[in-house]
Amino acid sequence: MKQVKYMHFISSCSFTALAYILAEKGIETEDTEIVRAAGLPWIFAREGKRFLTGPMLQGKKWFDLYLNPRGLCMCEEQVERERLAEYLQTHELCMIGLRLQGHSGKHAVVMERKENKYFVFFNPIREGSGQAAEIRLTEEELIRAADPVMVAGSVTQFDGMPGKKTRTEESLSVLEDNYREIEQFCRETHAREEYDKAMDDLFRALLLDGITMLELTEETELAEAFRKEQRGLLAFMKGKRTGLLAEYISLERLKAAVEEYGRVIQKQR
Repeated sequence: MKQVKYMHFISSCSFTALAYILAEKGIETEDTEIVRAAGLPWIFAREGKRFLTGPMLQGKKWFDLYLNPRGLCMCEEQVERERLAEYLQTHELCMIGLRLQGHSGKHAVVMERKENKYFVFFNPIREGSGQAAEIRLTEEELIRAADPVMVAGSVTQFDGMPGKKTRTEESLSVLEDNYREIEQFCRETHAREEYDKAMDDLFRALLLDGITMLELTEETELAEAFRKEQRGLLAFMKGKRTGLLAEYISLERLKAAVEEYGRVIQKQR
């Protein structure tokens, strides 16, 4: 392995993987710089019932916000699990997501090389974590960690012009929808498993990833406003989960924080 790129915020493995690929192509950057330059702290999106911002905005659509102005783009290809090993042998510096031990979901890695019977990957880690920045998998281990259909991403040249379409209005609309659905959810009682699902689908964008993005852009006062409500949410989740979430989260304070987030987003036009 020629170098190491570290993760600097939660769930940034794909951005760290992208930084590694770019460094191998002679472009030095970091996960934090990619997120900031792409404007991801100011973008909210929705996929089905799930609200997304910051590190959860992954894939070509979002990576290209950083890559296109630099004459590059992300090329994605679907690869069936059965032919993944063959595919990787001819696609070095390819990013894929594997289900590895120690990770709750998929973890982005970059194919470096085939070495005897091993597929060698760059493994994004936190500095000082004690984890290995390079992992070696046999074909059997690789297949076991793969989904039935994989998305493989490579960085290639981009000959077009960067898109200038603003995502501000769309983000503001999603931000408002996120708050409204949180408000409704907090005023009703739910089964225990529904709270677990809502943590990822409903609350994560504003009360986890949004906080990370605000801190990354030095909007510390606003980040703390959301963190206060995060503490209430976590207290409820760690307890018996009886009563209403609205008794733990101040919806009035949360609404004010969301409105301020919206004003900050508008300033980025």
